Amino acid sequence: MKGSKIQWTDDTVNPTMGCLGCELFPTPREVLEYVDAELAKAVNDWFPGRARSEFRRVIEETFDLIEDPTEGHINAVTTTNIFHNAPILARELSERYGPTVGAVLQTAIDEKIVCYAAKLHLNKATSLANPHRQANSGYAPTFEQIRQYAGRAQKMARSSDLFGRSHLDKPWAEGLPRLIFVGDMGDMFARRSDFEFLNDDLMSAIKSVEGQRHLWLLLTKRPQNMAAFAHQYGAFPANVCCMTTVTSQETLHRIDELRLVDCCMRGISAEPLWERLPAGALNLQGIDWLIAGGESGAKARCKPFQLEWARELRDICREAGVAFFLKQLGSNAFLNGEPIALANRHGGDWQEWPEDLRVREFPEGFHSYRRLANAA
Repeated sequence: MKGSKIQWTDDTVNPTMGCLGCELFPTPREVLEYVDAELAKAVNDWFPGRARSEFRRVIEETFDLIEDPTEGHINAVTTTNIFHNAPILARELSERYGPTVGAVLQTAIDEKIVCYAAKLHLNKATSLANPHRQANSGYAPTFEQIRQYAGRAQKMARSSDLFGRSHLDKPWAEGLPRLIFVGDMGDMFARRSDFEFLNDDLMSAIKSVEGQRHLWLLLTKRPQNMAAFAHQYGAFPANVCCMTTVTSQETLHRIDELRLVDCCMRGISAEPLWERLPAGALNLQGIDWLIAGGESGAKARCKPFQLEWARELRDICREAGVAFFLKQLGSNAFLNGEPIALANRHGGDWQEWPEDLRVREFPEGFHSYRRLANAA
């Protein structure tokens, strides 16, 4: 998409749409186990596994009402189907046990499914509970059904050259080439079966004469697949920054896997950050860039983001010589244990931040890439 509002990029492009899931879009088992745990607090006779059987029944009933199922209408307990059928089951539970029980179910679903890209698919792609809704052709049938879109990367590569141009809306990007974030609507490295397509479509665009004018930021939660791709098709070119997402200490292993990727620049997106990443646990060797930020969305359902975490990450990056970029404070920011009132609902307006946290840096490789390329 041209003209992205994401603070660290100019544009986004998605050669594939959809994902096989992660901590932001959990598996059906993970969602249903959480639902069971929450409903057990509200219903005396609720037992483990009941959520699955209840959702299976509701999903089968809604599927049977569809006269002409399409590719996205799947008669199975998927995370997408759980989300779309939750209001139906919530109404039933409210009738049986009272309105608060239905609210508990819906809140549990909303707390577990927080992925921005997934929510767009949930709202724009196929819905089992609303079968007559016209699915958007630019999206995968459902978020779990990854779809390839040839030609998008080539079209983006033909975008105008921004090198040396003033970025009035993003002054922190002053003088840089065009920054293109690849993969904000899914995970292009979710399946190894997409490797050939990515090499033929995406990498050919990145390596083209037009594509080499820009910097391409490739983000995945499966850096082990990214490493396998580079092993199979060769190192990523100098105008690519390979990146992975870290949301908690539990996902720090992705940084070790990212170090195995054959590339010139590596970055970490610690956004949304759900907990402190202490210096003793965070190894930034071989890392060029770290983006941090709090979770956005409905404040009551967003995990808290402590400004002390951001300050600590900033200092760790300075010590390690890593560029630090604070994207946003999120919808539920705290300082010294107290909530912070922010006018910007994502906490993305740095004029509202403490001055010492107004840090949006890019790696030196971003600044030197075109200078060195032009000199050559």
